[in-house]
Amino acid sequence: MPRGPFVSVTRIVFLVVTAVFAVLAGRELYASIRTASISIVAERLEHGETVTDDVAAKYAARTIDIVDGHYCRSDIVAAGVTLVLAQLDRQNVNVNYDAWAAAASSARHYMQHALSCMPTNSNFWLRLAAVQSVIAEDPLSVAEMMKRSVALAPHDESMILTRFYFWNDFTTATLSTAKAALDSDLVTMLKLGDRCRGNATIKEISPQLRPIFDRTWAGLGDGATARFRQRCSK
Repeated sequence: MPRGPFVSVTRIVFLVVTAVFAVLAGRELYASIRTASISIVAERLEHGETVTDDVAAKYAARTIDIVDGHYCRSDIVAAGVTLVLAQLDRQNVNVNYDAWAAAASSARHYMQHALSCMPTNSNFWLRLAAVQSVIAEDPLSVAEMMKRSVALAPHDESMILTRFYFWNDFTTATLSTAKAALDSDLVTMLKLGDRCRGNATIKEISPQLRPIFDRTWAGLGDGATARFRQRCSK
């Protein structure tokens, strides 16, 4: 007699679990369908294919669906990042300020959503710092974002080299505020980085970064930096 109720409970649990998985699968399918065109355009941009300004603007505007839909799936979020940053890059503040301001605001809003989904993504912190510096480079906020990016990927060479391009553009105030994070990137790049990739990256150093870079270079000594003086094959 006790077997009947046990089987009934088991069946109920099975049906509930099945229903939950069905709902979740349905939501994922709906998200994939709703954002499919966004992902396709983002992929074209990432592959360097030609995307007209009208198309880029249209699908960058549709990333608001990702935010409003609270989609946090990594591939969907990453596609949106590609679109909003590409849209900002296409704007010229001196030609059309309103379009630039709208693209900058949209990019910042979207990057904040991306980080709410993936707060441990070093690249997203870097991109938010870059967007914020374009809008208004507040040294404290930009430095904090860069510190998080460095802390989350302190030895990832690709991230270090990418960050260098942004360090190179930041103001002296931001560089000073983020000194420890900047020093970490420079030391790691010069001591452990690939010399050919490193040489290509440090080919041009901004006036505000130059004194910090030179101090770091000198502090490491000739033994650590001599390899950067070697020629790289093409």
